[in-house]
Amino acid sequence: PGEGKHLTFSTPVAAMMVDGSPRRASGVQVEVVSKCNENLVESLKPSGSQEAAEGRKTTASPKEGSNTRNVTSRSRWLKLRTTVQLSGAITHSQKKPPLKREDSFLKRFSTRQFPDSVSGDGSASYNYDTQFERWKGLQCLRVLLHVINPDENLLFGWLWLLTGCVLYNAWTLIVRQAFPELHQAAASFWFTADGFSDLVYLIDIAVQFRTGYLEQGLMVVDAKKLALHYVRCRHFLMDLAALVPLDLLQLHVGTIPLLRFPRFSKVYRSYRFYYMVESRTIYPNLWRVVNLIHILLLLAHWFGCFYYMLSEFEGFQGEWVYPKPEGDYATLTRKYLGSVYWSTLTLTTIGDLATPASNLHYTFINLGMVFSVLLLVTPSLISAWCL
Repeated sequence: PGEGKHLTFSTPVAAMMVDGSPRRASGVQVEVVSKCNENLVESLKPSGSQEAAEGRKTTASPKEGSNTRNVTSRSRWLKLRTTVQLSGAITHSQKKPPLKREDSFLKRFSTRQFPDSVSGDGSASYNYDTQFERWKGLQCLRVLLHVINPDENLLFGWLWLLTGCVLYNAWTLIVRQAFPELHQAAASFWFTADGFSDLVYLIDIAVQFRTGYLEQGLMVVDAKKLALHYVRCRHFLMDLAALVPLDLLQLHVGTIPLLRFPRFSKVYRSYRFYYMVESRTIYPNLWRVVNLIHILLLLAHWFGCFYYMLSEFEGFQGEWVYPKPEGDYATLTRKYLGSVYWSTLTLTTIGDLATPASNLHYTFINLGMVFSVLLLVTPSLISAWCL
């Protein structure tokens, strides 16, 4: 700069950060920066001795004058840079933290607590006392109204229990009907077990009212939507049918355990459990084999019980029916095992059995043959209908 021109610095320039962010200094910062500017301007003004020296330098060689101007410009630039760095450091030391922007998507679908408001200095204001009292008052209600994830361990454990009750009805009702002495030997136990399984069936309806489902990739947790989704599907009607109290007719007609046959409509939940186990186990093929063997044994169990009831209806007359229950053939174990042995030979079509003696016998044998042929495809057909 030549004579008569004064170098000045405005406050915004002095308050500029080193990284170039346009932040203004305020209060004491402006005064400090202004004083630094004044000192810098005074230091940059040429004094009398400097003017005389510069006058003498004009008569010197051009090369010496150029070197002197370079040194002077460099010293001025160093002072200017020092001032800017000082003002930037002061401004950066008292820089306010940025405000936190809430993510509405996470706030909607996350289970953690979000603060209700954010204060001016960026810290969240959270009333822990109020939140604790609210949590304490609604804790029991949250447990009762908890939305069950269809893939979590809670539902998996519940299906374990429910499947046990379904299998209890599937295995015991027919054998108690075919062999009344088994039912009479432990009537109180059967009555308690039947009541417990009915209670589990009833609770399962409430569980399905609170079981979530996916809609467009998101878990539905709204109570109204969950209720409507369950009521509108056929599973709700099947669950109601499973609890029809036909077994109360035993109070008037006597002991007929098969009056509880509506409980079989709950079998679709067992298939849900089957597929959950298959997706979780590290031996899915072994699980399929075990399930197939179980279906074969259950079918032989039912077919053997029907065979004994048919033999009893025929009066144990003929070679095709079960031998007359006398001696060793009169024990409960022999009657059950003998009937299951006959049904196994019939279903597998490997036994050399007696020729049926009546149309009823032929009808029963034909039905057994059809069931044995459809044995391998029956699980797939039932699962496709239930799921």
